[in-house]
Amino acid sequence: MSITTTNTDAGTTAPDATVLPAQARGGSSSGRAAEARATALLDAGVILPAGTTDRDDADALTARTYTHTALGDRPVVRLVPGTLGEAEDLALEFLGLARTAEAPVVGQVRRETLGFPAWALVNDPANGHHALALVKDIERLGRQAKSRAGAAKEGFDALGIRLGRAVPHFLPTYYEQVARLFLQAENPTYAASFFGKAREAERVHGLVVDEERQRAVFLEFALVGALTVKALRQYVRDLVARLEPADAWAQFRRLLVERCAAGMPPYAALPQDVRALVKAAGLDREAAERELVADLIGSPGVVRAPSSFWETYRSALVALARQDTAVRARLLGFFPETFSESGRNADGEPGWLALLAESGADELLTALPDTSGTPASDSAAPSVSPADWLARWEAHRGRSRVTSGRCPGTLGLTARMADRLRADGHPVELFQGRWQRTADLDLLDLCLASGIPVAEPDDRTVGTARSLGVPIGPWLTDTTPGARDLTAVAERPFFRALLSRNVGDLGDGHRQRLSDAGLAKVAAHPVLSVILREWLTARAEEYTAARGLPRLRTTLNRLSSFRSVVTDVAPDAVRLIESHDVVPLLASTLRTGVLDELGWPALDETYAELAAEAAAAARQQRNRRESVGVTGAWPALILNTLERAVVIGPEGVLLRHTLRLPGTVDHWRTIALRYVDGELLVIWWEDGKQRGYWSHRPAEVFTVGGEQIPRWGGSGPSDEICLPLPGGGRATGGKALHAGDTSLPPQRAVISDGTGYWRVGHQGTQWVWLEYDPAGGTHGRASLPAFLRAGVRDGARLLAEHCQVLPLQPGLEATPFGTDGTVLGRWVRRTVTETGTAAP
Repeated sequence: MSITTTNTDAGTTAPDATVLPAQARGGSSSGRAAEARATALLDAGVILPAGTTDRDDADALTARTYTHTALGDRPVVRLVPGTLGEAEDLALEFLGLARTAEAPVVGQVRRETLGFPAWALVNDPANGHHALALVKDIERLGRQAKSRAGAAKEGFDALGIRLGRAVPHFLPTYYEQVARLFLQAENPTYAASFFGKAREAERVHGLVVDEERQRAVFLEFALVGALTVKALRQYVRDLVARLEPADAWAQFRRLLVERCAAGMPPYAALPQDVRALVKAAGLDREAAERELVADLIGSPGVVRAPSSFWETYRSALVALARQDTAVRARLLGFFPETFSESGRNADGEPGWLALLAESGADELLTALPDTSGTPASDSAAPSVSPADWLARWEAHRGRSRVTSGRCPGTLGLTARMADRLRADGHPVELFQGRWQRTADLDLLDLCLASGIPVAEPDDRTVGTARSLGVPIGPWLTDTTPGARDLTAVAERPFFRALLSRNVGDLGDGHRQRLSDAGLAKVAAHPVLSVILREWLTARAEEYTAARGLPRLRTTLNRLSSFRSVVTDVAPDAVRLIESHDVVPLLASTLRTGVLDELGWPALDETYAELAAEAAAAARQQRNRRESVGVTGAWPALILNTLERAVVIGPEGVLLRHTLRLPGTVDHWRTIALRYVDGELLVIWWEDGKQRGYWSHRPAEVFTVGGEQIPRWGGSGPSDEICLPLPGGGRATGGKALHAGDTSLPPQRAVISDGTGYWRVGHQGTQWVWLEYDPAGGTHGRASLPAFLRAGVRDGARLLAEHCQVLPLQPGLEATPFGTDGTVLGRWVRRTVTETGTAAP
């Protein structure tokens, strides 16, 4: 026997309570902290000591003792919330257990609402047997809800018809319970359908509605995404039909407040529904809307409110903010997400800044502090950090390309904030972004020119050098008024070096390459042209200092991207390149040897053989374009076409295998190969499933679990390193892969010095190596093998993403690459030319 219940919302709020920051609600900070802690513990399912909190959504936990003749003197003790106690007694009575008289309170838990069949047992025990008779069928169909949703739905519908004939007033809780089962089966569509059936049953059978219970149920389904806007608007119509207008408005307002307090945003049609209810109740519309906005503005859900909410309630919000400093502080505590959602509202950011100005909220950012450190405009104002707000605002704007360009409103507000920012002395974090930290050039220049402290991002941290940037290309093409001359940026050494690096990237096709017209704009700019001249001259000096042809070619390629402007911008650089004699360098390179002279005979022969087969197959099938796939299996390589796979080791071919792929696998689809302990694992996608087999048992095809390979793209080259383990298996960055495994572990770059293992990881924007246990697939702290630690030097930054250490394997003793006889490896570091400024 199971009694199903559901939790009510954790953040319920009375209709007349405002949901504002704690400073506006009054009460001691210690009391608020204790209440917040109790709420968090209840939300986590913790049992609190009895009497800990007097919240409405807390319930007493009782210890109920039951006896049964078959158990003799052995009692059954159940911990049951007080609200559900009577239902529990009735359910166990059905099984022949009787409760003793005492049910002591032993703690407090989150209050729960009655589900099915509990609600039926409590409210109509005489007919409770009708509900209990369905329990087994409900549980059976519930188990089918995920795998056979259609059949389960038909079964639940049949039970509903059967129940409706006998006890129709049980239908709402029955259908709600079915909806919960479909939610557990991750089918919100059917869940929403059965929730609608519950409401339909109330209307069709003219049932008496418990408004409090129904509101709690609406909130429950809203929070899990199973309440459609259509159902919510129907709820409004039902309230109007069965309640007095004032009561209907009170119920609806309370649901709105609780819904937003739990994190759900207001829906787009809310203003129309609110005005209809307020008008029917004969209330003053402006006053009612101000009260509603006061209830909603402090809730987490309002952050995702649609633009219609802000447009409709702008005047109410402005009036409320002018009356209450806490509301103004709240407006500075968030930014509406709808304003930067995929650029759907490009005017949203200027509109939000205008709202801050109209409401007076921006005064908390611009007013100078008095001698006590409190803003002079309002000694009771909540603490707001202008530097923190500006940093958060820039991070918000940067989330969308549409809103990340030049913003005159932001520049104007920052100019008004300058005195306050200088007085506070807190550096502004303008460089935002997790993987690529960029800053608005105009804002950066304004802050530096105004003497506003600006934080210099750490350019020496491992893995972050290229993540810093200033988007010069978009800045040049932005036609919005307010462009600055960038003089202040160029005057600060750190930012000048960053500007120089990004100017050089304008010729890089992988970053922000400009057309010749764009480069002409750079050449004509009074500041950027000087930066470009310095960069071109530095590259010309690199060209003349090159000690090998590869460096010479790399530098010349970088310079060639600026050939349309180099003569006008840096004529000295052109003369330097033209006068440089490369003949001695060519002769030196030829005497030293070139990489093309190195070879791996077995690899060269096998690659040529497979490439010829792939070309022949492509000629036979015109639409087929097949290349040779290359996969790492240190110290071997796997070469493959769609017909064959060959594993080549240092001393020759280790394995040849004819692939057994189904006809649906073509050159567009990805196949994956893993070589472990002399066996080859072949993986492909078929009928939406990842399938595979091991080469020694090709007839045993199985579904491959774990990590998923890409579905499309062919078997292109892969440079990920996985390492053989001494006891068998391969270290892939996750749990070790062994021959015969049917689950694919995650694949990450791995290094080893023969005594320990490390896998790649990230700490914020940093690329790091994490200590790694292949047996369990777990990782620990960030560290470096001794070989890489030896590469750490003062005045230089180790580039961990370019470093590698591998244990020397048999057959590699004569390798031309770097080895000390035990490991192969390299470390790469970058010289820091001055504090905080990396060399370009």
